[in-house]
Parts: sequence; structure tokens; C-alpha cells
Amino acid sequence: MRSIWSGFLSFGSILIPIRSYAASSNLHISFHQVHKTDCGRVRYKKVCEKDGEELKPDDIIKAYIVGGECLKFTDEELDDLKPFATKIMEILGFCKMEEIPIEALNKPYYIGTDSPQKGGAGKSFLLLKESLIQSDKVAIVKWVSRTNEYLGMIQPHGKGLLLKQLLYHEQVRPMDEVEILESEVNNELVDKGVKAVEKMTFKFDWTKYTETYTQEVKELVEKKFLGEEVEVSEFKLPETRSIEVELEKMLEE
Repeated sequence: MRSIWSGFLSFGSILIPIRSYAASSNLHISFHQVHKTDCGRVRYKKVCEKDGEELKPDDIIKAYIVGGECLKFTDEELDDLKPFATKIMEILGFCKMEEIPIEALNKPYYIGTDSPQKGGAGKSFLLLKESLIQSDKVAIVKWVSRTNEYLGMIQPHGKGLLLKQLLYHEQVRPMDEVEILESEVNNELVDKGVKAVEKMTFKFDWTKYTETYTQEVKELVEKKFLGEEVEVSEFKLPETRSIEVELEKMLEE
């Protein structure tokens, strides 16, 4: 597995050489945009909005606009803005897992040790992992990748550590922006709902679930390739009945 970031995890004054790896992969099928008359691929060109000239990668640099003035930066200059921070994943402190809002949890990454030439890699890594296990805490970290600063949570996982990127508080939209229709349910109906939940309770086995939609799409694509007719089934809503009737049916089955 190819690492996507390497540097040091700072546990107080202890620097732990680490590498991070993407813990997830894309399962979905990708379709291309094409010209419908001749199936030519539609490409996106980088064009200067001032003169309409198409630009090559070497013609493009990053800039920050301040008061109408264009401040240009090379990749090297951007790296020099935070040369130390880009190599350090700083542990800000430790807390209980349940203190982290579930809506803050974002992308997962695996954390492993880096080259032993950097010194003390295995011992310091294991020290942090065992300290987290025995204290029943997770570490809150921040790090810089490219030009962005990220917040994250590290916890023991398997033989290594798992890093979950956290959204910043200001990134998460408030729940009060979501429309919720006001209603009421009586206690008798809630009791039946609880019984339905209990009846449908099972031991969740994550490994038994696979993404099936992509496979279905691939099968339809293969049918089209072979010249077979692709049937589109009509979606129909089920017969509308009262909540009480539906609950009773669920409890009877």
C-alpha cells in the first residue's frame, strides 16, 4: 500500500516517525462525458479568462488576491510558509471517544511506522498505542498537507493506529436548517414501534455487506455492449396504509 503522507507524530517532546495511508477506496463506476454525435471525449481546458488563451501546466501558478492585487506563489514558496508544520502531526491532547460529535467524523486513514533510520520508530509508536489502550482515550491531532491544515482523531486499530479526519465546527451546518415536520405520536404507537425495533434487532456483521449497485450498473453496461435490450423497471410506491396497520403487520410476521 502506498503512503500518502510521511512525517512525525509529536507525543509531547517525543517525535514518532509515521506514514499515513488511505483506508478507503472508490468502488463506484465512472462514466465519461462525450459528444453525442461522434462519441468524442469532452475535455476541460484551462483557459485564461482575460485573453482566452489555453494554458499549459507550466503556465499556471497559485496566487492569493488581496485588495485587487494578485500575489503569486511558487510551490516552493508555499512549502516554505510552514516548512516545519508540514512534517509534524501534532497531538493537541487526549479525550474520550464519546466526547467527539458523530457529525464531525470524516475520512479514515491508517497510521503505520516510518523508516527505522529515523530512530525509535517502533518503540515510540507502540508506547503511544499502548498508552491510548490503557487510558481508554483517543488523541486529537492537527497536521498540514499541501496547503491545508486538518484536524483529526487517532485511536488504536489492529496492529497500528487509525486516524479519522475531523470536520471543523464551522464546516458542519446547523441541524436547525433542516426542515422537520412537527407531529405527535401516542404512547401506544411508540410501544409498538419499540417492539418492531426489538423484533428487527440483529447482530451486525460489517464484513457481510458489499456494494451491489455498481455491479448492477456493470451488468447493464455489459448487456448494452452485447446489444441486448436493457429493460427499465417502473418504480411504483407501495400501497399507502396507516402507520398502525403497518406496525401490526410487522409484529405479526
